[in-house]
Amino acid sequence: MNRYARQIILPNFGPQTQQKLKTSKVLIVGAGGLGIPVLQYLTAAGIGVIGIADGDTIDISNLQRQVLFYEQDIGYNKATVAYNKLHSLNSEIEFVVYDYNINQQNVFDIVECFDIVVDCTDNFSIRYLLNDVCELLTKPLVFASIFQFEAQLSVFHYGVNPYSLRDIFPNIPISNSVPNCTEAGVIGTITGLIGSIQANEVIKIITNIGTVNSGTLLLVNSLYNTMQNVTISKNSSLIPFTTKDQILNYNYGSFCSHYQYIYSLNELKELLTMDNSILIDVRELEELPKVIEVSCKQIPLSILPSTLQDLKSYNHIVFLCKSGVRSKKAIDITQEVFPSKTIYSIKDGITIFEE
Repeated sequence: MNRYARQIILPNFGPQTQQKLKTSKVLIVGAGGLGIPVLQYLTAAGIGVIGIADGDTIDISNLQRQVLFYEQDIGYNKATVAYNKLHSLNSEIEFVVYDYNINQQNVFDIVECFDIVVDCTDNFSIRYLLNDVCELLTKPLVFASIFQFEAQLSVFHYGVNPYSLRDIFPNIPISNSVPNCTEAGVIGTITGLIGSIQANEVIKIITNIGTVNSGTLLLVNSLYNTMQNVTISKNSSLIPFTTKDQILNYNYGSFCSHYQYIYSLNELKELLTMDNSILIDVRELEELPKVIEVSCKQIPLSILPSTLQDLKSYNHIVFLCKSGVRSKKAIDITQEVFPSKTIYSIKDGITIFEE
């Protein structure tokens, strides 16, 4: 009662409403800029079970907006680090940690365990996958996206007249049509603002207090201090999925997969000091120059699929090629077999050794 006193004394709240929070189960997909404030406020509010799903590791570029993480956390899995810190905030919460990326193979097993899903991802493929799964399972999806100084937010698949992400954006955007925050930039404060609103929507859904932002799309511009709600229209041409198999066999693509990059030689050397780490050159054996500055194993991309079991014992893998293109293909190949491993591409390839 002392921990939650300030919200229990609110009008229309009380101990019975607090009990609703305690018995609820909420999944947060993405422990980054949006996910961090969602996790912090839901942990503080007393949600009974919180799922944290994120296969990424913490990078120094994350610290500008992912304020739960510190410099000493760089290189570690986001979901695991978030759990360790949030457990210290509220030890009464039961946390379920998924330290790997959600995909078509595991999404149903995970989402079925929770009452509400919060989309805090930066990947269109996963966004649409979560949307379709939540629609099929009739679970509320608290959606938000950010771009530079702006954000959008809505709640899908909620109430007697539910709406879908596909009512607004019917199809997954084509490759490279929408830049991510790595390319376009993002102000850190917008993630805190919108993540807090997402957490607020979750609390309203569980407690049945207030008006849930369903059927409208909240548009926020932090640069000019504007907020407006735009009414969503039903897309009558949509044919929703009616079975799991339809979703499992649908081509969600992976063009927006999040690649983790190494930008400097010092960063590479520091990462290679970690236990069970390896640098792999996926260029052909005859390509020059050879890597002599650090320990490096050569596995040409052409034979990588047949040698993946040789990488089973490594937790941190860095791929190198001439320009970075083949490295990203190597990541895609490896993550299909080892979804929980931390895998990097050297951003500009072999030129990193020209520093």
